[in-house]
Amino acid sequence: MQGIWLEDGTISLRDDLGPPEPVAGEALVRVLCAGVCNTDLELVRGYYPFTGVLGHEFVGEVAAGPPELVGKRVVGEINATCGRCKACQSGRSSHCPNRTVLGIVGRNGAFAEYLTLPIENLHGYREGKRRVVRNWQDVDRRDEIQKRPDTGMARGFGCGLSSSGASAHLWEPVQESKSSPREPRQAAAAI
Repeated sequence: MQGIWLEDGTISLRDDLGPPEPVAGEALVRVLCAGVCNTDLELVRGYYPFTGVLGHEFVGEVAAGPPELVGKRVVGEINATCGRCKACQSGRSSHCPNRTVLGIVGRNGAFAEYLTLPIENLHGYREGKRRVVRNWQDVDRRDEIQKRPDTGMARGFGCGLSSSGASAHLWEPVQESKSSPREPRQAAAAI
């Protein structure tokens, strides 16, 4: 399996990674799309001493797990918690001292062909949703939009969980108009 590996501040493309083995209560997810977040860049700069496959924003398809999930598109919550400690029992699982974090702490991430996450962390992706972005005000705050100053192009990716469900957006390159640099001529979300 291939993956983007971080070790000692150096990233490399490895092709010798074995596919992750899900433990009880986890699913194996084939990664369809993954996005680069500022956290990934900070990890490369030494923000946290992580060694492994980077990436925590993704859309994937369940390859192995409960029969009702196999073949379904999913996004996932990145904190895999123990469910037994005091923090988890008191409803503060994001403070679980035993947690792993996809592509950040103790768990290989989404910049590979496959990843594993607890089944409870997976959320169905809203199939068939597309959104055309006409101006920057239409972009959800959860989305990571990065503009390249040399070309005026933008590209980004964002995953979000809300009361209405899970969503993921891949923002395609946009060309801004010369008359209004804040309004792209066209942009489309895909997946």
